[in-house]
Amino acid sequence: MLDFLLKMFKTIVKKYYFPVFIITGLLVYLLQRYNADIPILINNYLNDFLCMPIVLKIGLCSVRYIKSDEHIVLPLPLQIIMTFLFIIYFEVVLPSYNERYTADMLDVVAYALGLIFFMSVEGFKKDNVNTDN
Repeated sequence: MLDFLLKMFKTIVKKYYFPVFIITGLLVYLLQRYNADIPILINNYLNDFLCMPIVLKIGLCSVRYIKSDEHIVLPLPLQIIMTFLFIIYFEVVLPSYNERYTADMLDVVAYALGLIFFMSVEGFKKDNVNTDN
C-alpha cells in the first residue's frame, strides 16, 4: 500500500511540478517587484531552488521534442554542468558587475537542492550512452 501511494505521489509531482514552479516563481517575483513583505527564506532562496528544475525541464522537453522520443532523460553530467554554470554565473560573475546580485552560499545550496529535486522526479542517465536505437 505504501509503495502504491509513493508511486502515485511521484506521478502527481512529475506531472504538475513544472507549472506549479513557474507560477510560484512568477508570484515571488511579482511580490518582490511590489515590495511585499515576504518571509526571508522565500524572498532570498525559493526562486534559486525553483530555477534548476524549471531550466532542466525546459531542456528535457526540448530534447524530447527534437528527438521525437518521450523516454529520453538528461545525462547526469549534463544536469550537474548546467547547475554549475548557473552557480558560477549568478553567484560569481553577476555579483561582480551588478549590485542587485549578491554571492551567497545558501543560494548555491538552493540550486543544488533544485538539481536533486529534478533528478529524483525526472531521473537521469549515469553516462552519455547514445539513445539512438
